[in-house]
Amino acid sequence: MVDEVNVRSNQREHQNLQDLETENEDLKERLRKIQQEQRILLDKVNGLQLQLNEEVMVADDLESEKEKLKSLLTAKEKQHEESLRTIEALRSRFKHFESDHLGSGSHFSSRKEDMLLKQGQMYMTDSQCASPGVPVHMQSRSMLRPLELSLPNQTSYSESEILKKELEAMRTFCDSAKQDRLKLQNELAHKVAECKALALECERVKEDSDEQIKQLEDALKDVQRRMYESEGKVKQMQTHFLALKEHLTSEAAAGNHRLTEELKDQLKDMKAKYEGATAEVGRLREQVRQSEALVEGFRRDEGRLAGESRRLQEEVSRCHAEREQRGREAAELEGRLRELSAQLALAIPAEKFESMKSLLSSEVSEKAKKLAEVEREYERSLSEIRQLKRELESLRARLAQHVQAEEHGPLRSRLEPKSAELGKKVTELTSKNQTLQKEIEKLCLDNKLLTQQVHSLTAEVKDHYVPLKVSEEMKKSHDALVGDLNKKLSDVTQKYTEKKLEMEKLLMENASLSKNVSRLETVFVPPEKHEKEIVALKSTIVELKKQLSELNKKCGEDKEKIHLLISENTNLKQTVSRQHVPVETHEEVKTALTSTLDKTNRELADAKKKCEDINQGFVKIKEENKELKRNLENTQNQIKAEYISLKEHEEQMSAMRKSMQKAQDRGAEALASYQRGQEEIATLHAEIAAQRRELDTIQECIKLKYTPITSLEECERKFKATEKELKEQLSAQTQKWNASEAEATQRKRENEQLKTELRALQKDVRDRSAAAEKAQQAERVLSRRTEELNRQVSDLLQKYTEAKSEKEKLAEENAKQTSEILAAQTRLQKQHVPLEQVEALKKSLNGTIEALREELRAKQRCYETEQQAVAQLQQMLENQKNASVPLAEHLQMKEAFEKEAGVIKASLREKEEESRNKTEEVSKLQAEIQSTKRALRTLETREVVDLSKYKATKSDLETQVSSLNEKLANLNRRYEEACEEALRAKKKERSAKSDKELLHFSIEQEIKDQQERCDKSLTTITELQSRIQESAKQIEAKDNKPLVGRVPRLPALRAPCQVAGVSSQVLASDLKLVGPSSHPDLRITELLNDVERLKQALGGLPQLTCADGSPSKRQSQLVDSLQHQVKCLQQQLADAARQHQEVVAIYRTHLLSAAQGHMDEDVQAALLQIIQMRQGLVC
Repeated sequence: MVDEVNVRSNQREHQNLQDLETENEDLKERLRKIQQEQRILLDKVNGLQLQLNEEVMVADDLESEKEKLKSLLTAKEKQHEESLRTIEALRSRFKHFESDHLGSGSHFSSRKEDMLLKQGQMYMTDSQCASPGVPVHMQSRSMLRPLELSLPNQTSYSESEILKKELEAMRTFCDSAKQDRLKLQNELAHKVAECKALALECERVKEDSDEQIKQLEDALKDVQRRMYESEGKVKQMQTHFLALKEHLTSEAAAGNHRLTEELKDQLKDMKAKYEGATAEVGRLREQVRQSEALVEGFRRDEGRLAGESRRLQEEVSRCHAEREQRGREAAELEGRLRELSAQLALAIPAEKFESMKSLLSSEVSEKAKKLAEVEREYERSLSEIRQLKRELESLRARLAQHVQAEEHGPLRSRLEPKSAELGKKVTELTSKNQTLQKEIEKLCLDNKLLTQQVHSLTAEVKDHYVPLKVSEEMKKSHDALVGDLNKKLSDVTQKYTEKKLEMEKLLMENASLSKNVSRLETVFVPPEKHEKEIVALKSTIVELKKQLSELNKKCGEDKEKIHLLISENTNLKQTVSRQHVPVETHEEVKTALTSTLDKTNRELADAKKKCEDINQGFVKIKEENKELKRNLENTQNQIKAEYISLKEHEEQMSAMRKSMQKAQDRGAEALASYQRGQEEIATLHAEIAAQRRELDTIQECIKLKYTPITSLEECERKFKATEKELKEQLSAQTQKWNASEAEATQRKRENEQLKTELRALQKDVRDRSAAAEKAQQAERVLSRRTEELNRQVSDLLQKYTEAKSEKEKLAEENAKQTSEILAAQTRLQKQHVPLEQVEALKKSLNGTIEALREELRAKQRCYETEQQAVAQLQQMLENQKNASVPLAEHLQMKEAFEKEAGVIKASLREKEEESRNKTEEVSKLQAEIQSTKRALRTLETREVVDLSKYKATKSDLETQVSSLNEKLANLNRRYEEACEEALRAKKKERSAKSDKELLHFSIEQEIKDQQERCDKSLTTITELQSRIQESAKQIEAKDNKPLVGRVPRLPALRAPCQVAGVSSQVLASDLKLVGPSSHPDLRITELLNDVERLKQALGGLPQLTCADGSPSKRQSQLVDSLQHQVKCLQQQLADAARQHQEVVAIYRTHLLSAAQGHMDEDVQAALLQIIQMRQGLVC
């Protein structure tokens, strides 16, 4: 038996080690996968942020360019208006000069006055047009007072001084504007430098945060590795502990006391090691929690840094906007300067001809500037076109990187016409560029002509004798030139607008392409990542459920320990009430009890504070619970709206299996029909051989016998009729054969398409299916079946090709036979044939016709079966398409799993806090019990005090203890009321949201079941305590011996007996499959029997050794020996209870596996071991 137990323990240890190794490997792989996914996500986030920054920069550049173009357009419009005004002024001046030259002396003054009036009106209109753009204090005197030219007393000297002053004022204004512009540019440069510095700081902070995160991840890995190593050590200790316990039980039955004592010492050492290992595990878990908290803090820092980076980006955008505004203001100032210069040019007096010359030169310079601006705009448009080409190339490269291979073809086909259109547009722009260059050259030539004409006009004006014809021709030529220039300006503006529209179209296409790229990047997720995420989430959910079950078990064990300690405390209090106290130590006990009372009062105050803290935490937990429930409602609504149930998925899979079975059946039928066709082909071969033989015999008979000509003619007619019928049948068969061949080729193509679609669907199902392991197994079965079907289809195709070749051979043989028949006919026309041979030929031909018809029917049946199989395969493909899950649903499932994991983690943390509080209470009760035991030991070693004083002190202490018990009961009631309030709130929320919170309901149902079990165990404990007390009183009444040596034994033995009763009752509740549960009365009698046995053993001890001493020494020695034995028994009973709890836990797991249908040899052996342990405990 011992060897078997050792072998089993070794096997279990080996299995546990293997399980631990596999679990460690799985956890390491999961950690690696999670880290890889995090790195991939970080890379993607960085890439997306860079893309966003680039797009924002591009958008800002485009907006700035748009604003610049708008400002240029406004400046051109203003210049155009100014040129029109100058042209009108020149026309009026030409009319004035003509009137001056052609007029006589008498009419000179009147014409001069008219000219001055017209000039004044013209200057009035010019000043009215120019005044809105220029302030009043900056306008010249000629603009403000144009009619001063008609005054006779004014001199040219004063006018030149006024003009000089105005020019100086304009120069100062221009200098101030330039200074302002420089200041604005410096401010812009400063802002840009600040933005760059902020961006560098942001990148540095990001790098620091990434390094800190990496360090934390490494620390987490080390902590997890230590935790796994400590857990492995703990499990090894547990296995070693179980082996030692089994060895103890076997040797206790044999009766080897020395070995038992040694093993007990080993057990104590193992317990100490186990406690140290558990402490290390707890410490490591705390370190893991601290590291998780640090990781959360760093994540928050990352979020804060991301917010700061966004803020900095916003500031950068604001700086860009301010820069654009400053640029606009500078452009406006330049426009104002140009307007002022134009107005100064217009403000020159009309008497002097040099002013006209300066005006013409200014117009020419303005035209040259306009041409230069047009050239600059053209260069800018070319640069923008190049930038757009580069962006298109970059977008194409991105599309080539991100677009899938399947969608690359249609996207390329879509984008190629767009690229062709863009190329056409580029060619058009180049052609327009060439035309613009030609026009610029023409304008330069026109400019030269204008300058030449200006020189000629100056020469003619200097001579003062110009004929009317020449002046009119000059006028006409000037008007024509002005009209041509206006037309050219209008054409240039139209071309500019067209280019602007084309630029906007190109920008729109660029934006659409970037959107398509971003959409493709966001839509498509790799399938490996999808599967990894689902597997990781499922594993986390399973681990969290395991942790929940372990915490529930720990809570049950802590509650049982608390109840045991309470029972021991009550028993100790009873012993205090029954025993006598010596006089000398009475006052010391009083002082000790008062000190303990003060301590208990302090502890009560602390407990009240803790209770208040717990209530506050409870309120916070309530709020968190509400938020979590809201999140759960949202997730459940999303699940109901966007997910398919497993039942539907299983139904679809069952339908697919049925369809696959049908397809297999049809394939078998097709194989059978093919075998039949082969048999029919063999029969045809035999018939053809027989026909050949018959033809040989006919030829021989023809040579031997002859018939009359009349019968031969009738036979020939009949033969011709049959021949025609046969030819028609052959033509019909050839047509059917061709049709069948075409249908076969179509079937091949359809089969190939179906194969490709099946492969694509299998890939999609493998990539996108988010079902459980059953679905994956079903897919594997389906893939195997599809492969088998593909093999069968390939075999059928091969057989079909073989049959086709055989049919071709048969057709060749038929052709040969027809040639032979024709030869026979020619011979028959020359020779006579007997009737017997003709009838034999008829029979043979009729047989061949029927055989061919049967072949046609069989092939038609095969064709129909294949069509049905194709239709079923198409239905299967549609079902698989419907069963596949899209990417959006995958993301939603992932979010739902993550939320569930968060909820379960929160519940785990709450359970861990409750277990910690209970362990603290247990430690306090143990400390109280130890203090009371010490007091009892001091009381037992001293003399007895008078009963009156002892009773008085006893009554005082009992009142204090009762008050303390009441306070503790009140605290427990408050705690229970808080728990009941939580349960009521949960019940109300469940009644309102029962359909939406099934997961929480299951978890809470398990907690309730465990609480009910604990309550039942508590009730049984109280009943057993009452019965044990009654039985103890009866035994004390029956006994005649003094109670000095017995009283300390019984209460010490009651607690372990109660433990044994509780554990046996739990076994009875769980071991319904093994045997019937025993009644508690029988167990009480068994416990009493154990007590009587102990009494007999104590009575049989050697009492003569202490006969010489005093009775007090004897009593003290007996008490010491009894206490030592009681301690040993308590330890044994505690070890037995712990063994029983472990065995019950193992038995429950094995019962679950047995209920599920998994009954292995190890399970049977474990059950037998549990039954043996139970029998040993009962005995």
